[in-house]
Amino acid sequence: MKAHRPLYLGYDNLILALIISAFIGVAISFSDFYLFHFVLLILLIIWVYQIKENQFLLNVDFLTKKHIFSLFIILSWYIISLQWTPSIELGLKYIFYIFCGIVVALSVIYFSTTLIKINKVFNLLSTLIFIEIIIGLFESFTSFRMPISSYSSLAVSFGKNPVNFFEFDNILSYSSMRPPTGFRWNTNDFAICMIISLPFFLCHKKTFIKVFGILSITTVVIMTASRAVFLAMLLIYFLHLLLIKKRIGTLLFILIISFGILLGMSILSDSENLRINELANSLEALTLFLSGQLDIGGSVGWRRELMDNGLKAFYESYGLGIGAGGSVANQEILGPVAGRFTSMHNFWIEVLVEGGIIAGMTFSFWILSIIYNLFIITRTTKNNSIKYYSQSLFLSITAFIPAAIAASSTIYFLPMWIMFGFAISVILLSKNLAT
Repeated sequence: MKAHRPLYLGYDNLILALIISAFIGVAISFSDFYLFHFVLLILLIIWVYQIKENQFLLNVDFLTKKHIFSLFIILSWYIISLQWTPSIELGLKYIFYIFCGIVVALSVIYFSTTLIKINKVFNLLSTLIFIEIIIGLFESFTSFRMPISSYSSLAVSFGKNPVNFFEFDNILSYSSMRPPTGFRWNTNDFAICMIISLPFFLCHKKTFIKVFGILSITTVVIMTASRAVFLAMLLIYFLHLLLIKKRIGTLLFILIISFGILLGMSILSDSENLRINELANSLEALTLFLSGQLDIGGSVGWRRELMDNGLKAFYESYGLGIGAGGSVANQEILGPVAGRFTSMHNFWIEVLVEGGIIAGMTFSFWILSIIYNLFIITRTTKNNSIKYYSQSLFLSITAFIPAAIAASSTIYFLPMWIMFGFAISVILLSKNLAT
């Protein structure tokens, strides 16, 4: 009987290339085709060839490991939802996004089987994050723009449509400064990427790296004027002092200082500096949003309208969800909010509206389980590298929950999938090292 060769996902260098291209994302692209798609296509051809050579016999042991199988439950449910989605085209597009995200997460997990390999992934990503921070700082304080940026006049050369500032009713219409976008094209996506990177600087042992990261990321987050990400940043600092450093006295001191800052923010809410004015009104905006009072002239109003329209469709589906891509399709039927918005602009509501209770509960328990396991590892591991990774990822994923609200959608935000893959890798590796 002929022995079957084990099926491997691919060559290590190509796997690393996929992870790197996923992180870079839209920064190297033309229209909707990314460098990531090109690398993914090469790997898919290799995987198909390997499956054929293996006589179509698959080793599913890797896919049944902790936290991995849930990804396929979510993907399968969205595929099933194509039967009732209002738009097959948008549904297939959404499933493609999920498929790409899962491939990225699995690639990180597959590669990071040893401490040496997980360090290699981390070092590569750290270099890219450092470069993106520098780009963000230049974009914040100079006229420099990434060629593929929503505020770059060169964007049309890459098949993109740059921002028309006259369409906006906020600070973008009046300010001579344009917020940074880094590799992300979109300001909010850049802010989210920075906020999930912040804990890796905050938990670092080297003072210079720690100070550089804290000051730089805090600066660019403020310059993006992203309310949800700014509040997520405060959450990171709070949890770091409370659960990681356990400095209750320092935390109380900072809370007092923060109260003074918030008081100052309320005083500065009428500042003539538009960017300071936008940031100073963050607390007021959050209060308006939670209380249901709409800021018609700003983003809170149309975000709330998008959410209300989506939840209405969810209720009418009796909790089943309106299917993959359904939130955009539903809003297109109703008409774009504020004349231009159809994406949900709240990822967690988007998951509930499209995937229903099944996808919402599965995704929620999956993320909470990852956060819980990372926190336990921070308390039990004896390995300094694993401790550093688990502490940082615990803060990153926890802060990502509120920060994700800032983006139009994070389903195709590939750094999110890298973060999840890296977290699962740490959990699995921690278990292997403990045995």
